[in-house]
Amino acid sequence: MLIDETKYNWSRTDPIGILAEENPSNIEFEKALRIYRIEGAAELSIYEDNTKENLLYEGFLPFEPETTIACTSLYIEFVADEEIPAIVLIAESGDEKTVLLPYLNTTEGMSYINNGYNDDGTFSTAGLDAFLFDDVAASTVYVSSNHWFGFGSNSEQLKIMRRDGCSTALYRQQGVCSNGLEFLKIRFEGYTVYNNRVEANRLIFELFLLGSNDMFLNIIQTPTSGNTGTSEIICNGATTALSLVDSSGAGGGTMVSFYHTDELGKNWNIVYDMYEGTGSDSYGYLLKLEDVFYTITDGELVPLGIDNPTAAMFYKYGSQEKPSEELLTPLENPTIYLWKAGGETQLLKATLKAYPYPQIITSVIDISHISILGIKLLTAQFSGEVGVCQSIDNGETFSEEVPLSDWLNTDPDELYNSLNETRILILHFVLHDNATLSRFKITYIN
Repeated sequence: MLIDETKYNWSRTDPIGILAEENPSNIEFEKALRIYRIEGAAELSIYEDNTKENLLYEGFLPFEPETTIACTSLYIEFVADEEIPAIVLIAESGDEKTVLLPYLNTTEGMSYINNGYNDDGTFSTAGLDAFLFDDVAASTVYVSSNHWFGFGSNSEQLKIMRRDGCSTALYRQQGVCSNGLEFLKIRFEGYTVYNNRVEANRLIFELFLLGSNDMFLNIIQTPTSGNTGTSEIICNGATTALSLVDSSGAGGGTMVSFYHTDELGKNWNIVYDMYEGTGSDSYGYLLKLEDVFYTITDGELVPLGIDNPTAAMFYKYGSQEKPSEELLTPLENPTIYLWKAGGETQLLKATLKAYPYPQIITSVIDISHISILGIKLLTAQFSGEVGVCQSIDNGETFSEEVPLSDWLNTDPDELYNSLNETRILILHFVLHDNATLSRFKITYIN
């Protein structure tokens, strides 16, 4: 059965293997799926349901639809009558979006926390044990007639036009949304000036705490008098201002969604829009060298046999880890591709630090003079990673590179005696990254 994909939050999932028990078969999925590709070795027909009125595909696998197929089930009919083959779905799984609309701007189903005028009062009500704010469980929620909230703590953590105001009614409601998400709704009705209860100072809003550890604020009416106080959220040692009114004093109708970005409820992504919940963006990196596409597995490049990667190929093979600098530095003209399904579109940015290829300084040292009887000492001034290769046969062969710090400890007598009759020593100093070599000295025995 096809569904409206805009009503779901989608998340990346592993390939899903399907084995039908009979042919034809109506296959129901545990969760809603958004299918990018169907793989297998079979000829088949795929319908929306067993009425066979909506044919989605007919032919051999693999099959990649031009647009993804969002569904909760499919009706599949295989051409062959023998053993039913297995198929694999490359797909995202979906969770129904949270719909709060039936609970907005209504007192239906709510009970009083306090009914009547109150000035400078703070009330407590049962919260949501699973909701964490600043690493504290909000088993109790504190709400003030001066329009602020504390979550598990009797302190001003969320301020809604906070000033010396008053409340005329405080409501609460605990329930479950259509998708099974638990919520706690608190409704505030009052004024931002305790001794001037006129329509110009009227304030009405609703705050939802959600079992997903998110929050949603629905501003219904704000003062037009300019008495709009302070609006901010204080969490994890930081204070973030909230834009709930404008210079004219308007602001009724403002909706603010607070999406947690860590498990402890210490950091929040604030979006001025209706709450819909979130999935986890599906994305993948592929890297191209010349005409070959590669994925990244355990920090290593793995070649792929594809020419023009589709969304399904990015979904199936795309690495979720960014190419590291260690991986990219040795490559010549790599191209990085990022595919992403859903979420905000952002430019792919990288901070690059470039170093030259290892530089080689060659030193030819003639020790053949009759006055030189041997080598007394080897010294150098350098920084960073410097290596050295030596030749004692006039450059015909060179030793393996060793760190300069180790080479300076070479036995001087052994080095001198290893030279052939020409007494020529050739050194290659290898400077890696941003290394420097400012001085090299051989002290002779005369």
